[in-house]
Amino acid sequence: MNILIFTTAFAGFGALCLSMERHAKQVFGVVPGALPRLGAAIAGWALLAGALAPALQRYGVSVGITAWLGFLSLAAVAIGLLLSYAPRQIRYLAPAALFLGVNLAWLF
Repeated sequence: MNILIFTTAFAGFGALCLSMERHAKQVFGVVPGALPRLGAAIAGWALLAGALAPALQRYGVSVGITAWLGFLSLAAVAIGLLLSYAPRQIRYLAPAALFLGVNLAWLF
């Protein structure tokens, strides 16, 4: 369940960074239009909020919110490091991480 929290938060922050002009240009080489960036922002916030559900299910309310914030911090650091050292990889790693996390949570 922890992997699902982290990968959902990672994908959410990946989508949020792609909703910003500066980071989208880093990743894609060009700035996407306003509508795709708005979709990425909505998806990013939805994924970050969606990461709260497995944390609450696993840990309960008080510890779950704290664990969720911790996983958000880890995911933000991972996205920040990727933006610094390998920005083009975010477009592949964020969806792959979400797919992997959902499948691993389903298996275990």
